[in-house]
Amino acid sequence: MTKLKYNRGLLVAVILISAFVSMLNQTILSVAQPAIMKSFDVTVSTATWLSTGYSLIGGILIPITAWLADRFNTKHLVSVSLGTFLIGTIIAFVSNNFAVLLTGRLVQAIGAGVLSGLSMTILFSVFDKSEAAKPTMLLGVIFGLAPAIGPTLGGYIVDTIGWNWIFGITIPIIALALIMAVFFMADVVPHIGTKLDVLSVILSTIGFGGLLYGVSQTSDYGWLNYHSSLIAIVGIIFIIAWIWRQFSIKNPMLELRIFKVKNFSVASIISAIAQISMVAVEFILPLYMQNARDMTALQSGLTLLPGAIVMFLLAPLSGSLVEKNKGRQTITFGVTIMTISTLLLSFITLTTPIWMIAALYALRNVGLTFAMMPAGTIAMNSLPKNLVSHGSAGNNVTRQVGAAIGTAALISVMQSVATNHSPAASELKANTAKYAYDMHLALIHGTQASLWLATFIGFVGIIAALMLKNSDKSK
Repeated sequence: MTKLKYNRGLLVAVILISAFVSMLNQTILSVAQPAIMKSFDVTVSTATWLSTGYSLIGGILIPITAWLADRFNTKHLVSVSLGTFLIGTIIAFVSNNFAVLLTGRLVQAIGAGVLSGLSMTILFSVFDKSEAAKPTMLLGVIFGLAPAIGPTLGGYIVDTIGWNWIFGITIPIIALALIMAVFFMADVVPHIGTKLDVLSVILSTIGFGGLLYGVSQTSDYGWLNYHSSLIAIVGIIFIIAWIWRQFSIKNPMLELRIFKVKNFSVASIISAIAQISMVAVEFILPLYMQNARDMTALQSGLTLLPGAIVMFLLAPLSGSLVEKNKGRQTITFGVTIMTISTLLLSFITLTTPIWMIAALYALRNVGLTFAMMPAGTIAMNSLPKNLVSHGSAGNNVTRQVGAAIGTAALISVMQSVATNHSPAASELKANTAKYAYDMHLALIHGTQASLWLATFIGFVGIIAALMLKNSDKSK
């Protein structure tokens, strides 16, 4: 068989640029959501669809990426995914109402969902087992760099030229990644050539789609309303049927036996918990700073900048610790720091010094850096190379579904507590200043309750981290 020829450096660059622009697309949006809400006169729960809808599409697509990677040419898959992502970004850029903006985000999610499932698979395919920490270390640097740039750049764009340009600024980067993919990407993932089981696709689409959609409705209807719970329960039933189907057919769409590997399962759960912490705080803090503290988008972005820089600087260190077979210790330290900092953040008030919020956010990012990417490395290292594509998809499914449920729960708690503490509408006419103050106070109560729940989830992560094992290679 002829050895595949490609430039590994340029191929890896395509994946890293794609991952960077996908992450930038998320972090740059976080500080713009209050401006989008004001521009289109939509509520918090409606605006969250820009994130939950994105996760919904990703959650539906990720289970199928393992089969896509096994079946189709890697270069073609990456190129088509980047092209789809580019089209979605252009739609969001030119949108003049919320429906068009959301459509653009959902098209983006189709491209990003496939890319998300492929990135780790491709990187682990081009690096040997002896270099196993490099893929996640490289992605860790990207996941640190994008948040370092995103909030501040997003804040500047929103305050100066308008929120549409948070999408416009990424169009040239996506176009560059697409051109590079056409010239430098190669078919590096081994192919099995299995047929797609149509029933599995139907079951997973209805199952994961129903679960994620039902959970996303909790911010509007609560957890016990049929609009949310009934759809989520139907989704769970179809997911159970999908799981049964995967175990009963010869060539499953996603090889679920990977979850029998304890390190993989535990590390995937930790990845989900870290993702919940990251997404929730990235959404909650800008709302707090802009709506409760009357800061501009740029000011809130600058407040988050030190934490993002910390993440960028420490990412290589977290990767090297895993490479030295200290993954369990690294992740336990990271989840503990992440949980403690989230607990401290839960005590914020209307008068908490901004420097303290910036410091606690930075401390939280220290924890995230030592938890998220090392957990991904340990998960992938626990599997044989022929199951890397399934491991990447399985890890992403766990993270995406867990993060969607966790984030919806946090936002639902924040919104319901804030609503319960809101002043009566009659107070607006009687005392406008007091009404505004009480509304800010209500948002504080909601923020605190949400962060307390995030802290509890973090404690679950600490327990999970203690169950991990380091690789046997040092023994």
